[in-house]
Amino acid sequence: MAEHALRPVDDAFLLSAPIVVRSSVDLDASPDRVWAALGSDEMWSWLPVIDRLEWLTPRPYAAGSVRRLRLGRLVTVDEEFYRWDEGDRATFRVVAQSRPVLDAMAEDFLLVPKGPRTTLIWTMALAPRRGASLPLGFLGPLLRPGNALAIGGIRRIL
Repeated sequence: MAEHALRPVDDAFLLSAPIVVRSSVDLDASPDRVWAALGSDEMWSWLPVIDRLEWLTPRPYAAGSVRRLRLGRLVTVDEEFYRWDEGDRATFRVVAQSRPVLDAMAEDFLLVPKGPRTTLIWTMALAPRRGASLPLGFLGPLLRPGNALAIGGIRRIL
């Protein structure tokens, strides 16, 4: 992968990024089952725009684990998990991309137990690269319904 590094970010970016999209889904599954799905090789398999997902780090996953995603055969990104709280929360930042589109990106997955059910909250935060012709004003509203649909797809592997 030809690498273009992204700016390193942390939890503050999840609140301050130019574009922050939060989506949640209530799942008829225990937090353990949802956690297993999040870390599985099948995660995102229902989403056609993601045509390749591979973990570059062997199991068991932890903070520092890296996975690679390819989106629509157009761009490949390497994601480094800086938080891996087993059964509870995982957060990563994109550290490299095959095309210089983003300046920074992070995603957070939080599991909220509700009896035998779980609410999964997904936060995506991103900053397009200066000069990249991404329409900032339209990007957030376009991502919201798509992200809500995408995270709901986890039901297929639960």
